[in-house]
Amino acid sequence: MADNAELYALIGVVGGAVLGAGATLFSSALQTRTAERIRRRSRAEEELRRLIALRKSTREALKCLSDAVEGLESGRPDPRDTFMAGWQVARNAVTEAADMTTIDGLRLAQSAASMEAMRGLRQRPSRWRWPRRSGPGPSQGSPGIVISLDAAGFAVGEALRARDLGTALGPEDRRRLRELVTRAEEARSALLATLLDRMEALQG
Repeated sequence: MADNAELYALIGVVGGAVLGAGATLFSSALQTRTAERIRRRSRAEEELRRLIALRKSTREALKCLSDAVEGLESGRPDPRDTFMAGWQVARNAVTEAADMTTIDGLRLAQSAASMEAMRGLRQRPSRWRWPRRSGPGPSQGSPGIVISLDAAGFAVGEALRARDLGTALGPEDRRRLRELVTRAEEARSALLATLLDRMEALQG
């Protein structure tokens, strides 16, 4: 009987140790999964903030251009220096936001040279697709937005310079300005389609 009691006690000790070790391993695995889930959520939130910054900065840059063109069309434009000060702030915000999204694999051409380089990577698709993997990659975005903004900003600045010097804008000049702003708006709309798809995926 004593031997049986000792055997049962030993079995109990061993069983308790096994259960304890199993519980420790389970707890460790659970903590690892929880930590990884928190890291993924944090990365998604950070990416979402970068995308929102790009969306906001391009919207404000377009508003700056549209307001200036409307002023020229109405015959009551702001002085060129006033426009250029606001435009530089808006344009710098776009550059900063565009640079930050490269972390997520989105590349926006910011010059004719960089657009050609991006075209050399692959044929530009009608719709840019976000990379499937979580890390950054040599993927191509909507390269027209930044270049379109620059073209419109330069044209508006030159039109305001002429206006400040007393040269009135003709109908063709106004049409051309409006066309450049419209192109920038269309480029932003194409970019937004991509951004919104990705933002929905991050929030899903």
